[in-house]
Amino acid sequence: MPVCLLLTQPDPNRRPGFYRIEIQLNLFGEWSVVMEWGARGRQGRQRIRLFSDLRAASLEADRARERLLRKGYLRA
Repeated sequence: MPVCLLLTQPDPNRRPGFYRIEIQLNLFGEWSVVMEWGARGRQGRQRIRLFSDLRAASLEADRARERLLRKGYLRA
């Protein structure tokens, strides 16, 4: 059950950036919050955080999303 949110940085003075947040169930029964970010057209960076339940994973993804929206990222 992947849930994906793509955010973009619309700042005209910078190269267009992206941030992807995805929640997925891994092979070990843990919930993963996968966060990938970078400049469009380039290889991005990735961070994976593991959680024992979906609620904790969803809260982490929501916190990250709210932080990025406050920074000026927009939903794509």
